[in-house]
Amino acid sequence: MMLLVPILVVPAVAALGCLLARSRRVMAFANVLAFGITVALGVGLLLQLQAAPYVVTEWEEFFRADALSAWMVLLISVVSLGSSLYAGRYFDRDLAAGVVTPGRVKEFFVLTPIFSAGMFLVVLANNLGVMWFALEATALSSVLLVALYNRSTSLEAAWKYIILGSLGLALALFGTVLTYAAGIDQKATAPHSFNWSHLMGMAGQLDPRMIRLAFVFVLVGYGTKAGLAPMHTWLPDAHSEAPSPTSAMLSGVSLKVALYALLRFHILTMACLGSGFSRTLLLVFGLGSMCLAAPFILVQTNLKRLLAYSSLEHIGLICVGFGLNSPVTIWGALLHMGYHALTKPVLFFAAGNIHQTCHTLQMRLIGPGMAKVLPVTAVCMGLAAVAATGLPPFGLFFSELTILNGGFAAGHSVVSTIVLLALLGAFCGILYQLTRILLGAPKAERTSDATPWDGVPAMGLMLGTLLVFSVWLPAPLRFVMERAAGIIGGEMAP
Repeated sequence: MMLLVPILVVPAVAALGCLLARSRRVMAFANVLAFGITVALGVGLLLQLQAAPYVVTEWEEFFRADALSAWMVLLISVVSLGSSLYAGRYFDRDLAAGVVTPGRVKEFFVLTPIFSAGMFLVVLANNLGVMWFALEATALSSVLLVALYNRSTSLEAAWKYIILGSLGLALALFGTVLTYAAGIDQKATAPHSFNWSHLMGMAGQLDPRMIRLAFVFVLVGYGTKAGLAPMHTWLPDAHSEAPSPTSAMLSGVSLKVALYALLRFHILTMACLGSGFSRTLLLVFGLGSMCLAAPFILVQTNLKRLLAYSSLEHIGLICVGFGLNSPVTIWGALLHMGYHALTKPVLFFAAGNIHQTCHTLQMRLIGPGMAKVLPVTAVCMGLAAVAATGLPPFGLFFSELTILNGGFAAGHSVVSTIVLLALLGAFCGILYQLTRILLGAPKAERTSDATPWDGVPAMGLMLGTLLVFSVWLPAPLRFVMERAAGIIGGEMAP
């Protein structure tokens, strides 16, 4: 049964249908239907990968999915479905307020499935060149979404995003070319294939100097797209200016898709050079991102920029988990990817409701008392904030504790202590900032543009899934995650 090609085709067909459709309701329904189907296909892929050889290939290995790919397909599908559920009413309110035109709304519904299809192609492409091309496609589609409102600030954010993103992808292309060059033998014979699976099979024959240089380029290049510090400067602008459904996808999965591409080179580099070189670089950039994010969270004045810096901290923690390279920390990092992907969209959806009610993202103007103005939204945001700060009963508490425990157990006490301090700083910052706007008495009487239940289906889907998987991981999902952790750690054949 073919699964990989339909995962790519379904959102592409939805984009074409939205291009031809005239009704906004039809376009919104097409997006929801398409991503509902991709969730089902992702679950099917998860079940299929439980049988040996634990890899699914199609089109003569042009498309390839192992456990790590299947994990990413599930995350992309679920976050895309949540964003599409939220987008319909969100843009209805924007249209009523006159801040967006019907043509721009149509553009959103056409570009969003293209954006998701690009991310699916990144994680399903076997060829490293095709993977790079797919990431370039996600950058081009998402930059148009960032600029959707056509304000001077959104155009500036989109310009910064495309400039820095293109520079990063250019560096990643150099790294990709150098990886190809590393496979050329002394007789100048090119490798038979540029597929990742083929290069893994000949990792011992690759030129180690070329691979070392290639990984540096790839780390800076894909690290820029993943929002790692100090290449992160586009991230708070793009997240704050994009429509909230797009911000949710950028933070929830787009950053992790770029990190996935970096991981593929990390696995290849470890197979060629051993674990020391690439994992040390991941540790340095991961710790740098966490340490930079914490103080910016503490002093932030814009609600969505606050959430963007929180994403920077979580991406840094995931890199640290992979960089520590113990089975426990890698497992914790994979868990954290999933739990964060489910948590962050809820915060952006709630921020979208607050923005449309207060017509500002400046927290001093939003003021206290949003729990009385938008009670359901405030409850959802409060629960998501509890999750994002790593408090029980939500899964991020367990994943953060797993990474810290694995780091201390492996003897990395200094790194683990720095991680703990950065987590405490981010915890204090988010708790302080969000309580300022959610609690207390409102400064003035506000009439909400949002109904009490706007966004609740999307936020309920994400929070419900997060809570269920925080206390129970189904056996097929656990199996695939264990295999993915083994692939990243170099303990299992990919």
